[in-house]
Amino acid sequence: MREPLGVALVAVSLLAPAAAAQTPASLAGDYVHSQVELVAGIRLNADGTFQYGLTVGSLDERAQGRWKRSGDAIELTSDPRPVAPTVTAGAIEETPGKAFAVRLVAPNGSDVPGVDVTIAFDTGELLTDYTRGEAWHLPPEERRTPRSITFAKPSYRLQSEPLPLDAKPGRTATFLLIPNDFGVADLTGTRLEVEGTTLTLHREGGTMRFKRIED
Repeated sequence: MREPLGVALVAVSLLAPAAAAQTPASLAGDYVHSQVELVAGIRLNADGTFQYGLTVGSLDERAQGRWKRSGDAIELTSDPRPVAPTVTAGAIEETPGKAFAVRLVAPNGSDVPGVDVTIAFDTGELLTDYTRGEAWHLPPEERRTPRSITFAKPSYRLQSEPLPLDAKPGRTATFLLIPNDFGVADLTGTRLEVEGTTLTLHREGGTMRFKRIED
């Protein structure tokens, strides 16, 4: 397979051989979209399955499933349907003499960076920030009482419910990230508009146009 489609698929470990075709479908083939710092690829197999991969910055995502022609478009169905990541409350660690802190921890015990956090207080407006790969602290000037915290990373379909906080000095509240199918996009119901050798994908955050790679 040629670049840059190979870059996208290698990045998300999707370089499985294309399915052997008995009667090749006219749309079956490899399609690529590239722009500054972003490469994405779609492989439509003649047996009605597809693979998708994208890499941009620190974000890699992949998907697989089934495709079918529907008029002037292709309909995608993820199979198996990916399970979104979740966050659950973990242990409360005693840290005498230190300010209240929050940790978001991966299964390997490391702190997870780049996840949006929203704090609700007993009064006033919400506070929004993000994790930095270490314990997160309230701003020193904050005098309100935190009541709950919400974690979100839309690009990975992470959206937790508000989780209760008991924000007392000398404590660190740990929350556990359950990855499930972290990094796997759910493309069920997604449509690709077909125009000649171009497939146009509309998703939240923008539009991508994939050009077919000719043999």
